[in-house]
This record gives sequence, C-alpha cells and structure tokens, in this order.
Amino acid sequence: MRDLRVCVVGLGRAGIGMAVALKRAGAAVRAVDEKSGDAPEMIRAGDRLGGLDISIHTDWTGSLNYDTLDALALSPGIPRDHPAVRGALAAGKPIWGEMEVAFRVTRSPIVAITGTNGKSTVTALTWHILRAANIGAHLCGNIAGAGLGERAIGEVAASSAEDEFLVAEVSSFQLEWVDQFRPRAATITNISPDHLDRYTTFEEYVQTKHRIFAQMKGEDIAVLSRLRPETIPASGVACRALYVGGEGDDASIGESGVAFAGGAKIEASEVSLLGRHNLENVAAAGLLAHACGAPWAAVVEGVRTFRGLANRMETVAEVGGVTYINNSMCTNPEALRASVAAIENRVRLLAGGISKAPRASDFRGVLGANVTAAYLFGRDREALAEQFEADGIQCHLFDTMDAALDAARREAQPDEAVLLSPGCASFDQFASFEERGERFRARVLSLMEAAR
Repeated sequence: MRDLRVCVVGLGRAGIGMAVALKRAGAAVRAVDEKSGDAPEMIRAGDRLGGLDISIHTDWTGSLNYDTLDALALSPGIPRDHPAVRGALAAGKPIWGEMEVAFRVTRSPIVAITGTNGKSTVTALTWHILRAANIGAHLCGNIAGAGLGERAIGEVAASSAEDEFLVAEVSSFQLEWVDQFRPRAATITNISPDHLDRYTTFEEYVQTKHRIFAQMKGEDIAVLSRLRPETIPASGVACRALYVGGEGDDASIGESGVAFAGGAKIEASEVSLLGRHNLENVAAAGLLAHACGAPWAAVVEGVRTFRGLANRMETVAEVGGVTYINNSMCTNPEALRASVAAIENRVRLLAGGISKAPRASDFRGVLGANVTAAYLFGRDREALAEQFEADGIQCHLFDTMDAALDAARREAQPDEAVLLSPGCASFDQFASFEERGERFRARVLSLMEAAR
C-alpha cells in the first residue's frame, strides 16, 4: 500500500474512513466529491482530514487523470455506471470498495455480517458478546444510528491490533468491489427483494450478497442458515461451515429459545429482542462470537445483557398504558412483516415514506391480525393504503409522520402498542432513518413529560 496513488471518490462517512485508512497505511491519497466546498458535509470532511496531507477537491465534475493513479477507492453510494468507474475500468485501474480497503490495510481479523434485514442487530450483538468475553473488538462498517459508538471501518482498520476483531456490518453496495476481501468469520442473515433500483434483478442482488464468502477458505468460518436457503451459495463455501437450523445443527431454533451444539442454551424469555426472527439473530451472533474465541458462558451472558439498538424495535416509553416502539430502521415489506409479528399486543402501525418494493403488491399480507389500524404518511401512503385495505386493515392517511403519530396517540388504548415501522425509505421527509427515529423518539418523550 505504501506510496500507491489512490483517489477516494465521495467524502461521506465511508469515504473519510477510507482516506484515513489509506493515508495511515502510507498511500498518497487525494479525495474528490461533487458537492460544493461550502456544503456542511464538505466542511466536516475538511476538518476531519485536515493535517493528513490529503488533497481534497470539491465541486468535482467526474473526470480524473488515470495516468496519475494506481487505484480508485469508491464510496458505497457511488453508482457502478458513474463516469469515474467507467474511466477506471477502461484504464485498467483497480477499483476498491470500503471493505476491500479495510482488508488490505488492517492487521486485525474481520467478522463480516450482511443481509437484507437483521444485520445491524447481529453485528452489534456479536461485538457485545466478544466484549463480554474480554476479547478486543471494534463495532464498525455500515452500521449507523445504533447508539453504541460505531465507526466507519476505515477509521479503525489501519490502527487496530492483531488481537482485536473488526466486527463489521456489510451492505451489498460495499460488496460490489471486493477482490481479496477475506473475513475470518461471516454470515448472511437473510435476503429478500431490496435495492432493486441499483440491481437489474433480484438474482444479481443475491449474488452480490454471496460475495462475502468468495475468498473464505480453510479454517475461516461461514455461519449458514438452513432456515434461509437463499443465503447459501449454490456451490457452497470453501471454508468451515456452521449451521443455524433445527435439531442436530450447530444452533437450533425452537419455540423455547436457542440451543447450541456446545451445550449452551438461551431461553426466549432471556432475550430482550422481540420476535422469533431475533432468535435466529441470537443464534448467528452466538456462533460467530464463539468462533472468535468467546466461551459459551460469555455467549449466554452477552445475550442476556444485550439491550438492543436505537431505531430497531426500540421501546421508547409507555404512556397511559400504551407502549411506543421505534423501528425506524424498517425499510422494506419483509422487515415490516417480522416487526409486526414480533408484538403480541394489538398494534397501531405508523408506516410510509418512499417504497423500495419492486411491486406495491409486495405489501399484501404482511400485516397480522393484531394490527388495529394503520396510520400512513409520506409520499407512498396511498399505495400502501390500497394494499393494506385489501387485507382488511383500516387505514388513515396523513402528510407527515408527526400528524400520524398524533392521531395514533389519540386513538390508542391501554395495552396497545404504537409502532413506527415504516416499511419504506425515509428520504421524502427525512435525511435518514436515524433522523426519522429521532423525531419519533423526541415526540414520544414529550408526550411522556406532558403526562406526568
């Protein structure tokens, strides 16, 4: 890596992390971004990279002199048909994504978790278990808004020690440009249709997820789920495999909880995370952490003491006997289905935003009989209402989430839950799912204060 000339494209969280990692590893780094130099994001990037001898070019138009470059480091949000990508490929220059850069510069083993839903929970729980076992670990990668001090993987990759694990959530975007990337342990939680504005077909999306296992071999460990066959490559894996499934597997899921082949058992009542799908998450995290050296006793203790993540089935408050739950991270129909199924009480659902589903009909049948009413907001509220009403769900439409929450609050009865589980992206009204969740949390807490 030393003295290689690398251009980082995009100066968001991932781009800044890559620039830091590459510079610490001895590369000659420059960074470009199409945003204006006086944009708040670019000012923050300048502050973070100041003093590192990194040349920053804003207001970038997309052109590069490839004769002066050895490689391109691409932020995950940069589309694969971007002019810089086409230019680098035509010039025969390698393109690295965030995970590839981290792998090339770090001395630390990487634990990688991807999937459509649940990957943040498995990532954070694996990290939590390792820490419970007094094993050095950093929470990093694509995970954001979890409230656990998570960082971009590049921020820690070049400075972490050989005996510290980088526990990384990995998105499909981050897997598009991997080449040598080889995790010590990895899993895919599940795969359902998502990001089909980025991928031509669902199969292309699936194959991109499977790339997490591509370079793993020997004693590397892949945690595979027989309950989610779409996550297992047709050709299998070339490394050691541990299986989540039923009796006889390395971790078996039952109504009562999770049993590991090593003898450890975790009762469902000991898991603070709601829903059967979270028992699958516990099984995957337990196997990953044990594979990295955590004793079974630490796995059990780690699960028992884990309290979940912000914006992921987060119980915010109980006001007047009504429980308010923030699941702003829910951005697709399958996540919505699992979220509603995880709640035993009657639910007043807040949903809406920008649908990522390839068909509106993908929202048919996702709501259970426990949904009393749906309070729909945002751009695609009418499309959601059409599908939910066809399933017999009473729907109310609002321009904003705030108005939807106010209506749900007025109508909610004791022992019911008001659940923010949008099933859609946030970008019509919010900068991110984190901002959406923070708004919900703040308004609920204000209700609690008013009720005192």
